[in-house]
Amino acid sequence: MLLFSILLWLLFFKLIPINNLEIKSVGSNTLTEKQYWKQEFLPEHVAKINPIDTTKIINDTLNNRRIVSNLVNIAIKNSTNSIAKFANELKQKYPSDEYKIVYIDSVVNRIQVELPEKERANFKSEIKSKLNQYKLLVWDETLFDYVKTFNDPKLKDNNANWYLKEINIDKAWEETTGDKNIIIAIIDNGFDLNHPELKGKAIKPYNVIDKSSDVSPSNVNHGTHVASTIVANGNNNQGLLGICPDCSFMPIKVQDQNGNMSNTYIIDAILYAIKNKADVVNLSLGMQIPMGVRIPLEQQKEYINSSAKDEEEFWNDLFNFANEKNVTCVLAAGNSNIMTGFDPFQRVKSTIKVGAIDKNRNKANFSNFGNNTTIFAPGTNIYGAKPGNSYEILQGTSMAAPIVSGFVGLIKSKNKNISNQEIIKMLDKNSINKNNFKIIDIKSVLN
Repeated sequence: MLLFSILLWLLFFKLIPINNLEIKSVGSNTLTEKQYWKQEFLPEHVAKINPIDTTKIINDTLNNRRIVSNLVNIAIKNSTNSIAKFANELKQKYPSDEYKIVYIDSVVNRIQVELPEKERANFKSEIKSKLNQYKLLVWDETLFDYVKTFNDPKLKDNNANWYLKEINIDKAWEETTGDKNIIIAIIDNGFDLNHPELKGKAIKPYNVIDKSSDVSPSNVNHGTHVASTIVANGNNNQGLLGICPDCSFMPIKVQDQNGNMSNTYIIDAILYAIKNKADVVNLSLGMQIPMGVRIPLEQQKEYINSSAKDEEEFWNDLFNFANEKNVTCVLAAGNSNIMTGFDPFQRVKSTIKVGAIDKNRNKANFSNFGNNTTIFAPGTNIYGAKPGNSYEILQGTSMAAPIVSGFVGLIKSKNKNISNQEIIKMLDKNSINKNNFKIIDIKSVLN
């Protein structure tokens, strides 16, 4: 009986393929090749490539490329080495759950490691020495996409394009130039929709005075300039391009035939924008106090804290209605060099109030300021469209607000459902502090 058992065991051993019985040693562990492939730290689906997480894409300005910041690829040059065994040895060197093998492929002997962004460079520099028994290729996940370029001639003019450079718009444009499904409503005094910078971009134009689609410009150029700052066509061989050139815009005219605007006109315009599903509303308008009038700061603070509360309550109701509909309202802070919020129109926290800076990143001498100001943007010597296929330079917080409106359009182009609260946080992330002012300085449109 004993002899029979021995013979049976020998027969069984002979029938098992040698390669399935090969013993692998790792430290005190001994594993077969099959067992290496069954380790829990390996991805469930072998050789399945996961889509790139766009929120992890960063600009490697040193090497002029875009990379996925939390991924590193490793391949073994020698195809006779087991990639599964290598993965096992790698995991012994990096046992933390923060180092995760998300891809493994025995055809080309490659793995991909997901790791903390801050550890990527260090990991790349040390992995070859830590596993020096292998000949390794180590590289970043680099995107083969193109850098957007535009043929708009004034884009190369340092006097005309200064504000685009100042806010680092190129960083945003690397991620998106907008989405035609994102609608930016512009409430202003009229627009030249046939201007090359605006042609073909208007959606549901509306004149609140006569309830028509006639939004033709007034004698004073304002709306056309504001609109071009936000959405001017790119690659049309003319002028500059807007902050969000691929977004659509909803032109809403609020000036009557006598050149006047009233709060009712503006309220009707805001309601129209909300009910017609605008994503952003730009309001480069508001109460102006002559620059020569000096009101002591303490008196301004007292007025903001205690006066016009019924009007403040109304605007709070209206803008909160916009907030409920996820419409982002961007307001010019005003050009009276007083505290933002002196006009109760500007006191609502869910809105974005924009002050103006000059080329030196100082507050423009005309710009309103104070705690009710959300952010500052370039507002002096801003090059933009003028009715009649022309261009001109204007200044004011009316020119600063559309820069921020355009940036919000870019943010919503990547995340349409982002809340206004989150957008305000995004503006904070995309800003620098100077003299207690938050100045727009774009780092990314991705939250």
